[in-house]
Amino acid sequence: MRKIVAFIIVIIVITACYRGRHHQEAARLPEVVVSGDTIWIPDKTPVGQRIQLQVVRSERIALPCKATGTVRAIPECIADVAVPFDGRIVESFVQAGRKVSAGDPLFSIHSPAFMETVKTFMQARQENRLAEMNYLRQQDLVKNGIGIQKELDEARLNFESSKSQLENLVATLAIFNVDPDNIRLGKPLVVAAPIKGEVVRNTIRVGQYLTADSDPMVCIADLTKVWVIAKVKENNIGLVEENSEVEIALDAYPQELFTGHVNYIGQMLDESTRSLEVIIECANPGQLMKPGMFATVRFIHDNLVGILLPATALKQEEGATYVYKCIGQERFVKTAVTILSTFNGTVMVQSGLATGDTVISEGVLFF
Repeated sequence: MRKIVAFIIVIIVITACYRGRHHQEAARLPEVVVSGDTIWIPDKTPVGQRIQLQVVRSERIALPCKATGTVRAIPECIADVAVPFDGRIVESFVQAGRKVSAGDPLFSIHSPAFMETVKTFMQARQENRLAEMNYLRQQDLVKNGIGIQKELDEARLNFESSKSQLENLVATLAIFNVDPDNIRLGKPLVVAAPIKGEVVRNTIRVGQYLTADSDPMVCIADLTKVWVIAKVKENNIGLVEENSEVEIALDAYPQELFTGHVNYIGQMLDESTRSLEVIIECANPGQLMKPGMFATVRFIHDNLVGILLPATALKQEEGATYVYKCIGQERFVKTAVTILSTFNGTVMVQSGLATGDTVISEGVLFF
């Protein structure tokens, strides 16, 4: 029994001595030796045991990019309708929420200015008819040798002048969707819908007197399609492609995702925000996406092949980004890299590394 106890004591003493010598040797090793951009990190030191290495490989990357945006009506799908002349509202034909087609009546207005326009048109039409008849008569007289060429020329100029004036008045009436063939003096002007859509605002009050510079009375919008105007930061512009599909999240519906396609990438950078406008067109059959809503847009660029590293591999110094690349024998060289984007704790390296390089992926903050 005494021999066994003595043997155990000997073993304990030998182990303690070995560990003591091992710790003394480790203590004599320097933690990190720096020589210019090269550092030596012995494996047996505490720092050497805490760093992790990673072999660099190229891989296909689906690189996401997020941006903020706002839902907007497509410009040609929204119309504000105001009174074209000073006058009094006679009748209203619509109410908010009603769907209309282009040409449907919205309201009628009794306007002295419009009546004067109608009167001028009717006079011009009559003068044009008389001028045409005189011109044809002069043509017939000259043809039969009893007319005078000078009178024919004057009749032709008078006819062309009256025709031009009439065409201008017809164009004016067409702006207000007035049919010249059915025009009648004293009849109120009926203002029609310029586009199809839904009446989203209506402030018409029968009997109200309005001027031509009054605010629009009716707003019509076709919201079956909408735009999302996204603000993409300068460093992410390269990740946005025309016609690419995007995901859209709205604050109003946090559990739903909407999709759209990049319709246009702006050409002018906003210098104050360092961002670029990107127009995304979205189908909106249920009209859940309403103009003015705040949106978060997620672009996916899946045509890239590159190098991904954890963000812990990077070190920032004096406005530049570095990694530590292994050059063998526990030695590493500080290497400048260019970063294209960051996401989910990883970074895409655009330049500075090649496939097969080994870098410190974690622990660069220890030195």
